Amino acid sequence: SRVTSADGAGVHVREYLPRALSRDVARERAPKVVLAHANGFHGGVFEPLARALCDRGYACYALDFRGHGASDAVSVDALTWGALADDCAAVVTALGLHRCAAFGHSCGGHALLMCEARRPGTFRAIYAFEPIFVVSSSDVPTLDVSPGSPLMASTAYMVKSASRRRARFANAAEALNAYKSKPPMSAWSEDALDAYVNKGGFVPDDDGGVRLACSTETEIGIYRAGDKETTAFGELKSIACPVAIARGRSTTPDGASPIYSAVIAPAIAAAVRDGRLIEFPDNGHLAPMEIPRDVARSALDFFDAARGDDVIRARSKL
Repeated sequence: SRVTSADGAGVHVREYLPRALSRDVARERAPKVVLAHANGFHGGVFEPLARALCDRGYACYALDFRGHGASDAVSVDALTWGALADDCAAVVTALGLHRCAAFGHSCGGHALLMCEARRPGTFRAIYAFEPIFVVSSSDVPTLDVSPGSPLMASTAYMVKSASRRRARFANAAEALNAYKSKPPMSAWSEDALDAYVNKGGFVPDDDGGVRLACSTETEIGIYRAGDKETTAFGELKSIACPVAIARGRSTTPDGASPIYSAVIAPAIAAAVRDGRLIEFPDNGHLAPMEIPRDVARSALDFFDAARGDDVIRARSKL
């Protein structure tokens, strides 16, 4: 389906329903989860994770952020991280998903958390895998976030990596084989990688080949817009729903460099009122695509516990 964000941008939404239920019953009765992807990807990369959630009775709605997948391309000025939060809010409102659970990865986790901070009560529970926030030395005095520090150097790498990304291939099969041959995507599960390439990662090019659906300019624009979100961390304290912050290892595999998104994760978990930290020490920032079923099980345990807490709170008011 397709919904319209606050500024008019069209946002594509992928629906995954429990196989054990009819479509109408699932839409009406199944607990719901909104899934928000990382920069440069699209909602389809969550297909293996979503299927695992569906097997436990959840109905899943994975959006493609503006500029990604099948959603509208927008100008660089419209790629603010506040606009990404608006995309999430538009999905919840248009599809009637108020008080659903939410799963987000990287900037998708940021968007969900800010959506809840700015619209309290949107979500029942949020599971965010290494959400990205700008933190200052006053926010986290134990971290060296000065320009040029090893920790901050890891964030600059993302823009460099995006600028070097190959944008065009002869066909989807060539793209898939290329990604299988080298990290980081060679570590993805086969079905997650196939979903990325064949279900939204590429669009036909004018020369008969395929090109990235999320352009290099869009990906870099989002990274640079994130650097301007200097007040978002301070808004986390207004989030009252249960929040799980998951992270992978905090250094590169060789141990030589810190990974910013993993290092700041404990501070994010501590900043929300009801936060907890979940560790995946054998995986990195892309664990939701590397081990989607393991991450899904972790999220399911968290969502199920949050549903139980809701029942207890409701009964206490009787």
